[in-house]
Amino acid sequence: MVRREGWSSGRDGSREVWQTCAVNCGSRCALRLRAREGEILWTETDCGDEEPGNLQMRACLRGRALRYWLGSPDRLNEPLRRVGPRGSGQFEPISWDEALDEIAERIRDTVAQWGNEAVLLPYATAIWSGSGSPFERLMNCYGGHLGIYGDYSCMQLQTACMSLYGDDGYYTGSLLSEASHADLVVFFGANPALTRMGGASGAHRLAQAREEAAREGRPFRVIAIDPCQSDAATGESDAWIPVRPGTDAAFVAGVAWVLITEGLADEEFLHRYCIGYDGATMPAGAPASESYRAYVLGEGPDGVAKTPQWAARITGCPSARIASFASELAGARRAFIMQGWGPQRTALGEQSARAICLLSLLTGNFGLPGTNSGARERLFRPVLPDDPVGENPVDVAIPAFLWSRAVERGRALTASDGVRGAARLPSPVKLIINHAGNALTNQHADVNRTHEILADESLCEFIVGIDVMMTDSMRYADIVLPDVAQAERDVLVSSGNSDGVRGVIVAASWGGNAFDRRCAWDVARDLARRLGVEEAFCEGASTLGEMDGLRLRESRFAHDDEALRELAERGIVRRPYEGETVAYAAFRRDPEGCPLPTPSGKIEIYDQKIAELLAADPGLPVSSIPAYIAAPEGAEAALVGPYPFQMISCHGRQSAHSSFANVPELAVVAPRRLSVNPVDAERLQLVSGGLVVVENDRGALVCRVRVTPRIMPGVVALPEGAWHDADMWGDRLDWGGCANTVSSDEPTAWSHGNPHNSCLVRLRPLTDAERAEAARREAAGRGEVAR
Repeated sequence: MVRREGWSSGRDGSREVWQTCAVNCGSRCALRLRAREGEILWTETDCGDEEPGNLQMRACLRGRALRYWLGSPDRLNEPLRRVGPRGSGQFEPISWDEALDEIAERIRDTVAQWGNEAVLLPYATAIWSGSGSPFERLMNCYGGHLGIYGDYSCMQLQTACMSLYGDDGYYTGSLLSEASHADLVVFFGANPALTRMGGASGAHRLAQAREEAAREGRPFRVIAIDPCQSDAATGESDAWIPVRPGTDAAFVAGVAWVLITEGLADEEFLHRYCIGYDGATMPAGAPASESYRAYVLGEGPDGVAKTPQWAARITGCPSARIASFASELAGARRAFIMQGWGPQRTALGEQSARAICLLSLLTGNFGLPGTNSGARERLFRPVLPDDPVGENPVDVAIPAFLWSRAVERGRALTASDGVRGAARLPSPVKLIINHAGNALTNQHADVNRTHEILADESLCEFIVGIDVMMTDSMRYADIVLPDVAQAERDVLVSSGNSDGVRGVIVAASWGGNAFDRRCAWDVARDLARRLGVEEAFCEGASTLGEMDGLRLRESRFAHDDEALRELAERGIVRRPYEGETVAYAAFRRDPEGCPLPTPSGKIEIYDQKIAELLAADPGLPVSSIPAYIAAPEGAEAALVGPYPFQMISCHGRQSAHSSFANVPELAVVAPRRLSVNPVDAERLQLVSGGLVVVENDRGALVCRVRVTPRIMPGVVALPEGAWHDADMWGDRLDWGGCANTVSSDEPTAWSHGNPHNSCLVRLRPLTDAERAEAARREAAGRGEVAR
């Protein structure tokens, strides 16, 4: 591996070293740490030369708070064994040999009794990017493990893109910088200024697109369609169109009605490139009445015309605004249409995701400069390959979000639930190895129900946790092992998947106190030795340094001598992205010669596979076209049931998921608050900064309020990631403000994805006893309530 020789030294004895922010936000920003005697004095970032397409990888406030995070009192410093009930947080110190001997024995016994399918490595992203987990490599050497597929972030959108375009959309959207060639930019639930905050990531590229249009005197208008006012819509001519969560497909249908009835739809494009728009483009044997056009005009099975008035009743957006948006969209020279991952993260998110993409198709804003596919902006494959983990000998896999059901239901989980490789699970999940993940509880869903599943030791019999922090998920481990943070060791790091440059950083150790922590790679190798597979585990690379060398030799810079010299001399190298910038441009140019990987080779607005599923089971909550379907915890249910508010758990500035959520310095700068519209706040007598209880039949949490007109009435938004903090053997009231205390773990019917933004709640004041507890916590400086 390339190692930078020497550090920049200061007169005070301090030294400077390159490091990187290592959380899952999509970026991998460069940090310059000034350290002395094992302590980080301050943090700077990438200040190198910048040129078009080669942006500085500058860190946001989270990366700059790295020293506070690494020095947190929540750090794990030694191996621990559970001595109380699971989830109680009661542990005792043990030696590394004791811990590893017990883990190895439990792995052997579990595999011998239940088979390798009983071992689960759940979805975890705190080690992203630049690695697969070494424990995945370990289990692959030891006969394999139950596989997972998909993720928590965008399972529904991946499924939608697969249905429409034949791929998952990750690496096929347009670059966000392509918006500079559009005069109208439409964001559905997308806020790059909040979710892509790094200097080489989305927020800066959007700002550059706006500046480029201004320099050239071209119009550039952003319209944000979102329950919350987006930071992306900041220009003088920009606009915000609020819609209720989960109603995007209804909004699109109302817009489509205007486009179709006023002759504004690009039917030439739709007829040449699409399947299922109207009767003329339906696949053989499919009735014309099931086309999308028939649905919109009321000529389909439901007989209801999807007029703007119809859409207004569902979305909460005035019909006149729906109609004017349709006219503006049709009149744009080029429109760049994009969605974030919030709209699809609902109970019927696949329908919303497909519908949003339709606006690109209905107007022909597809495959041309200044346009997008309607999905999220393109992600980038890392310059460096992941650590190789080998092939998993086990063919059976489940959707990432269904792990708790695999623990609870075991062999009752079948192919209809998303099991792949078998008709049903061959065995229940009996052992979990949770490396760098807080999705056992905190980032999963319905924390109280998940607690019951994990606390029942007759279900999952043994849990190993490996992390840098004692997160809420770590509290459920039987053995806890303290990892060394990536930002504390020598490692070769790639730019992130949302960074618009191709970069590599030689991150170096700065001599921090390691206590009794050990790097996860070394831990996995020691377990491999105990399990008799060390030779297989070390094949190709026996140390992390050798692994980094292997990754560099297989990287995109492997044969770029100039880049390698720069990396050796400076410790960082970055190059502009070179490649296609427009989604599906080749297909637009030549649909016959460059067909899509769909069954028809065209864009499939009508999904024949879903039509076949519905023929067998008409009760499935899916549709063969991107129709609107009301959700059990959707806008209509909020108007009539006991829980009148739709709650969305959005991203915030104070943490990347739950990483950094325990840093009080960040909480001061960006406090986590429940956004409430002034109309609702006045009715409930809520004030900014005041406490409120958010509850439903799944649980209750306490948080502080922000009264703001930047959210529509009837909707509340709480940034996700706060650390769950409740007495699980008492009232279970969460004082940490964790949104997943009240979110649903019922997966979507089509992709079996995460429905967190389909969540109905009510708000109430604290009781006298709760106010007393809040005062006690505030005096003690405990948790989100104290901030």
